[in-house]
Amino acid sequence: MAVIGVGSLGQHHAGKLANFSDVDLVGVVDPNEKFGREVANRVSTRWFASAADLPNNLDGVVIATPTVYHLEAARSFLEAGVATFVEKPLATNVADAELLNQLANANDAILQVGHIERFNPAFALAQNIVGHPLYIRCQRVSPYSFRSTDIGVVHDLMIHDIDLVLALTNQLPDSVDAFGAVGIGPHEDMAVARLKMPSGTIVDITSSRMCPAAERTMQIWGTEGCVVADLQSREVQQWKPAAKFKANPALAHAIAAATPDPRTLKDSVFGEWIESKTLQAGDDDAMSLELREFIASIQENRTPLVSGREAVNAMTVAEKVLDAIHLWSYQTGSVATPKRAAA
Repeated sequence: MAVIGVGSLGQHHAGKLANFSDVDLVGVVDPNEKFGREVANRVSTRWFASAADLPNNLDGVVIATPTVYHLEAARSFLEAGVATFVEKPLATNVADAELLNQLANANDAILQVGHIERFNPAFALAQNIVGHPLYIRCQRVSPYSFRSTDIGVVHDLMIHDIDLVLALTNQLPDSVDAFGAVGIGPHEDMAVARLKMPSGTIVDITSSRMCPAAERTMQIWGTEGCVVADLQSREVQQWKPAAKFKANPALAHAIAAATPDPRTLKDSVFGEWIESKTLQAGDDDAMSLELREFIASIQENRTPLVSGREAVNAMTVAEKVLDAIHLWSYQTGSVATPKRAAA
């Protein structure tokens, strides 16, 4: 295998692949020779200035270049039938993302996209216990990192939660409303979106890279109660009706009616009427898990968990958010309206 682009994310991909006993990391590619050689030496492999110089017997590549180069970097490998892992977002726009997905299908090449939160054990746990989601609220905010400045916060951060929401609901939204703001720019640095799904599920997503403290949480109201997942600490909390109240919802009203002062019941709600539990998800490294999934997909010749189709779907929704966004600029004080209404 080889890694194309060893910047902030690519160097970590290279480090993990170099430590896998069943992977021979034959090289890293980066146009910055000094930095590329440093990473190559660190992981005991070779540096190449161009992907064209790599050995031609590769089983797979990881592409972690800036987003604007994803199409160019991935295209030749997919056309050659080489399994390709591309960091999210798959491309700068839906048309390019769809092209890469079609190239993968046409050449029988595995295409996996780095939506890493799918491999977060806290999300996996929440997904297993929530039942059918009825309302989802996602909060993903952080300080400005000065990386991924070639894309806005919708493609940088929000797309993570869009992908998680699509995985939870197995649907694309009927409608999208959005608002955003430019802080440092040149793209949007804050965005909020409301998605309405065909099933009636409502989704609210807040993303910002202009927040003094980092937070990554999901609150999901589902048919099995309410689940709150902290994707950083990996703590998952669940509240759901106790068995007797779930079997007989009117029981709560009957108890209240038979109590002289119903206000005295408030301490019974949580614990007796509503069961509450806190679970701690595993501490497995999500990047290692997604790379192991990529390797297993190559070894077993199967479709990975996050394929090109899932990535295209996430980008389609992200583009609808950008189309619907009313963008306020801190620098100019003006609000730009969408070029066309999102569908």
